Amino acid sequence: GRGAAWIGEAWTLFKANPGMWILAMLVFVGVQMVLNFVPLIGGIAVMLIGPILMVGILAFADGIARGEGADLGLLFIGFREKTGSLVAVAAIYFVLFLGLMVVLGVVAFILMGGAAALSAMNPDQFVSHLLGGAGAMGLLILLLVFFALLILLLAAYWFAPGLVFYAGLSAGDAMKESFFTCLRNWLPFLVFGVLSFLVLFGGLLLVFIGVLLVSAPILMATYYTSFRDIFGRKA
Repeated sequence: GRGAAWIGEAWTLFKANPGMWILAMLVFVGVQMVLNFVPLIGGIAVMLIGPILMVGILAFADGIARGEGADLGLLFIGFREKTGSLVAVAAIYFVLFLGLMVVLGVVAFILMGGAAALSAMNPDQFVSHLLGGAGAMGLLILLLVFFALLILLLAAYWFAPGLVFYAGLSAGDAMKESFFTCLRNWLPFLVFGVLSFLVLFGGLLLVFIGVLLVSAPILMATYYTSFRDIFGRKA
């Protein structure tokens, strides 16, 4: 039942100051959108500051939960403290993700027959081979494996920023702790995932405005409620 409680507690936090939650969400998204427009380095910058912004969500939500008010400046607290370790979390995640992509790319290349098979095919033959029975099944299995490994990688990343900032762990130790914690709590996360989808769907029923004003801020707050529930005593 804790997976459902994370959303219920997030709703309570949201109701405490909905205007500031909406503004915080817009700032969070806006910073990433602006950086994405920066040529060459924009995408990399967004990736590297991801853990910093996630810590900002925790600090912002904690201020509201403790009755200290909503301080938008807390969204950027990760730029003032433990910035290097937070960037290290992003760097480790990127390296692991890149390694996963390379390995699966090589496997996919082998499944398609390698360089010799590809060079012997014209484009029509290549598409037929790719979509054919054995080839399609192999790529489907590979795609499922990719998503399974990606979920495990996200598990290592998910709580790591908060553990670096609040529990004082190194980037590597924080990612290990996050990984095993998510595995131990797989059932609450499964419930949480299903309910999060319903929250988003409910927002979509009100067109984009529902997602913008309700669904997204609530799901943003669940990052804090889940972290506090699991790591409250440690952090």
